[in-house]
Amino acid sequence: MSSAAPPADEAPTPEQLQFARSVFILLEMWPALSQAVNEGWGGPESEEKKSFLLSHLCDEYGNGGASTKPDVDDLTELIESYVMEEYACELEDDSAQWVAMHICLAHSSIFEQGKGDEIVAEYEASYARTGSHKLVAQMREDIRDVSDGEEEPNAPAPAPSAPKEKLAPEVDEDGFETVVPRRRR
Repeated sequence: MSSAAPPADEAPTPEQLQFARSVFILLEMWPALSQAVNEGWGGPESEEKKSFLLSHLCDEYGNGGASTKPDVDDLTELIESYVMEEYACELEDDSAQWVAMHICLAHSSIFEQGKGDEIVAEYEASYARTGSHKLVAQMREDIRDVSDGEEEPNAPAPAPSAPKEKLAPEVDEDGFETVVPRRRR
């Protein structure tokens, strides 16, 4: 059992429940994960694998302490790796980063700002508006990079970025294509 989870005889705090509800909604609305589960890309246990991801995220980040504050880049990498390994699905649409940003936003809103009711209500309203299997595309017009801790209450929504151009493959003298990592640090 992770150290972030409450002991078995302790009930979860309201904040832990709010965080778990937020992560649950975000995973429900994520089209890539929903498609992977619905089409059984993870085998007959596809739904259980999704539940495991939810449990893992809540155990790791749902305690609210400074030591459990998620980092957007690390969380994105964790989510992408999990989906790739468990569902044999390579994400090409930055949706894992979007989900990670919203998990970080939920964590900050609930555990640091004491606005758990507001963020859960916002996610639930978005879920009710869009139905399941839709990412929260217009949910936060004032979304900000929660990793830097700055707040801009009514900042305009970022403009949609143009699709990234695919680079031409690098082929060595033997005719083999060089594999370039997706993320460089």
